[in-house]
Amino acid sequence: MTRHILSKTVLFTAGCILMGSANLALAREPAQVNYQVLLLRQKMTIQKNGAYTDSIDRVIQPLTMAGVQSQSQVKIGYPANFAQVHILEAYTETPSGSKYPVPANAIYTQSSPDALNAPFLSDGRIQSVVFPAVAPGDTLHIRYTIHYDHGYLPGIHAISTVLAPNVPVKQAQIILHAPASQKLYATRQGSAWQPGPVQKDKKGISQSFTTSLKNVSYPPLGSPALTQYAPQAVISTTAKWTTVAQAYDQLAAPALQITPELQKVAARITAGATGMDAVKAIYHWMQKNIHSVSINYANAGFTPPSASSTLQRGVGDSNANAVLLCALLRAVHVEAVPALISTSARFHPYPGVDPLAFGHFLAYIPAYDLFLDPTSRYAGIHSLPLEDAGRPVLITGKDPRMTHTPAPDLSLPLIDKHTRLTLSAAGQMLDQTTELRRGYAAQDIRSALIGSQGRLLMKGLRNGFYEQGDLGKLESIAFQNRKNLDRPLGIKIRAIKDGLFIPGPSMAMIMPTDTAMAKPLQAFTAEAERSTPSLINPSYMQSHISLKLPQGYQPAYLPKNVDVQTAIGGYAIHYALHGQTLHIDQRLKLPEFVISAKDYPDLHRLALLSSSSTREGLLLVKDKPKR
Repeated sequence: MTRHILSKTVLFTAGCILMGSANLALAREPAQVNYQVLLLRQKMTIQKNGAYTDSIDRVIQPLTMAGVQSQSQVKIGYPANFAQVHILEAYTETPSGSKYPVPANAIYTQSSPDALNAPFLSDGRIQSVVFPAVAPGDTLHIRYTIHYDHGYLPGIHAISTVLAPNVPVKQAQIILHAPASQKLYATRQGSAWQPGPVQKDKKGISQSFTTSLKNVSYPPLGSPALTQYAPQAVISTTAKWTTVAQAYDQLAAPALQITPELQKVAARITAGATGMDAVKAIYHWMQKNIHSVSINYANAGFTPPSASSTLQRGVGDSNANAVLLCALLRAVHVEAVPALISTSARFHPYPGVDPLAFGHFLAYIPAYDLFLDPTSRYAGIHSLPLEDAGRPVLITGKDPRMTHTPAPDLSLPLIDKHTRLTLSAAGQMLDQTTELRRGYAAQDIRSALIGSQGRLLMKGLRNGFYEQGDLGKLESIAFQNRKNLDRPLGIKIRAIKDGLFIPGPSMAMIMPTDTAMAKPLQAFTAEAERSTPSLINPSYMQSHISLKLPQGYQPAYLPKNVDVQTAIGGYAIHYALHGQTLHIDQRLKLPEFVISAKDYPDLHRLALLSSSSTREGLLLVKDKPKR
């Protein structure tokens, strides 16, 4: 189980501190310490029958009113169908030593959000503890236990912790205590967590890690998940990820049973198709007919419902839907197995084995080395959603193994745009753009268009046109392959833009460029150096713009061409004038998800170049009459 120590509202799930709402890739923390962790101790005690108890002792000191607001309520999440929470002690202590116990009516239990949305998939509960009379400088003390009747997966127990860099920690410790016959495996990422000596006695064997953090830092915009780079400690009862796959298979085997109903539905969907054609038919049928809900498996466990029950309900979480997809494929003799993955921005496995490293499920078809996400409504058969791509994935079944899902395919541009612009001397421009989108770039547009068509669609697009500050009229838009998810999405737009300049002997306007190329790199323009890795979306975009100039006008000058290739990718923009037509060619290619601190200066350079290209001016001057 993974604990994050963060300066945000925290959610205690199964004895682990988890990030409640922070997204470090998108939002910068304020340069202020709002609270500090004085003590955080978690001990997992495993019994011989596989049951175990998490004992948590935690002392937090809010330092500001923001810290009071975020820390004065503790939320403990747990799976109520096989776990129970017991609050042993909870009180507020003032600097003078006065103690204010949490009253009984300030401790209450509610269903977790996923249990409310899908009670047939999750029996999650949240026990809330509200501390009384909290002010900055007070300390908030809580001790509690969570007893589990069994592990999340048969025979596997693990505890893992991530040390966030933006929260001071005076003392943190994790301990795993197991029966003497059990072997323990302690691993870490970085050197901040210090392993303790293995302790053995008549009661069993124990392994621990301890740490502290005095000097804090704040992950900048565009950072990957903490588990990608922050100090992490893992203690587990297994050293092999394949053990996790085999344990999951035990839970999933009954759910994967093929019933006559499943066979009948699969036969109807495929209509005699076999092989890859059958895979396409079943996958796209599920995308249209089986809805998806999000489940926190720390609150629900990993046991999936039967494939037949998910089929009857028409809705499931990623685990349930992956099992249904595999069962339907097996019903037409296509071998398929569930695969465990995390959609967080982490691109290497945990340093040690923890089942809760995973929070999402795919289906894997070995014959085609193909991963499919049954919860993605707009993914093509050969294109995973971006949040699934390039991640560690654990394949279950007869050949279990840890591998990676494929990264986005950049053999062809994800966005290929061709724009014909015709500029009049009156300051009006006709814009005719054809755009071809592939992979996740096509999924983004298809998702944005959900449920929109006809007049409603045009109204939304025109609103977007005017919200960008454009004057004029969006005359038409047409789509190609909007519903054919396995084909690139084509978009044709015709628009008229007014008021680009004031007519005269010389006229100035912004150089027309594809501003979308600068957007993926906006977070990296401010800082010239970083000490932590950076997160980007692999991209390959190219754009060709031809601008027909008004008769009798020529550019006073053209900007310098740019063509920069680095170890992490490249950016280029070229300008060329042929007669009365100005040609502008742009290209951006960034193949990696994570950029190291060492390579960050290259990313910063590309960000500045792409950003400055969008601010170039175009000065048109009237030709001098010939004498």
